[in-house]
Amino acid sequence: MALTRVQGISTMVLLLSGACYAAVEGPWCYGEEHCGPPTWVSLGHCGEMRQSPIDIITAKAVLNSTLDPVTLSGYDNYKKLRDMKNTGKTVNVILKDGLLLSGSGLPDVYTAKALHFHWGNGAAQPGSEHCVDGKRYSMELHIVHTRNNMSMSEALDDPQGIAVLAFFVQASDSAKGKTAKAWESFSKNLEKIAKKGSDTDIKSTVSLQDLMGRTNLARYYRYSGSLTTPNCNEVVIWTVFADPILVPSKVVAYFPLDLRTTDSSVGPHLVNNFRPLQRLHNRTVEASAILKPRSTASQTSQPVAPILFFLGVSALGVLPI
Repeated sequence: MALTRVQGISTMVLLLSGACYAAVEGPWCYGEEHCGPPTWVSLGHCGEMRQSPIDIITAKAVLNSTLDPVTLSGYDNYKKLRDMKNTGKTVNVILKDGLLLSGSGLPDVYTAKALHFHWGNGAAQPGSEHCVDGKRYSMELHIVHTRNNMSMSEALDDPQGIAVLAFFVQASDSAKGKTAKAWESFSKNLEKIAKKGSDTDIKSTVSLQDLMGRTNLARYYRYSGSLTTPNCNEVVIWTVFADPILVPSKVVAYFPLDLRTTDSSVGPHLVNNFRPLQRLHNRTVEASAILKPRSTASQTSQPVAPILFFLGVSALGVLPI
């Protein structure tokens, strides 16, 4: 009982400090055997039945024709990215107020609080948390929102307290234009926060919309899940966009090259900070309206007339030529 109380206090201190990544600072990690993901089952809710991330099997996703494009407000304002911090487990960016998310399937308006990333080890070793039909992308961007502008501590007590927009980020040598330049500008801040605990004000003119590029806000998957770090609270409505954001390969390389897991400039590089896939169990993954699979009705209906004709003339002893 005492241990549970201490963990709760640690979580509250971190949340009140503005680290909206909502992760416990306790003894958990990604790469070491004694504190890696297999050990998380004993932390908070990490051993429960609605955990994230998952592998999205597109053939099993259930079409929800009411899931229209999500609505974003303020995402084109380049003054909303406040400061960036190396937590030792990810890059966390605190966002200013006024970034709103709404749309079908969401019970209320949600306010963006922070964003963070998950990655592997450069372009050759992908590290997105979610997969689609077994495919893992280079990185994954999570924008974390709370319901009705709740504090993170309040949102953790609400079954639908958090909404996360998840974007796949894919290294591509063909990535050019405004989106590529935005990611290059954004990633230049990483060298300023190389060591764990270091942070920097973001002075670039990059907005969330710039980082998202031309992401089609109508093409996404929706399911109920959890935070992907301890305490793994099952309070998240996930919106996972189907199409990846293409960025230059060097941008993907900057994250593991520049960032360290400790406060030493020669400490271990921060690599492979993604949680293994979790079981779906009895949950349903929904596909937005525009992701409706191509109908086979026309393909199956076309042969009907020729077959009936063939059967008819065969009964008369006449074969078609």
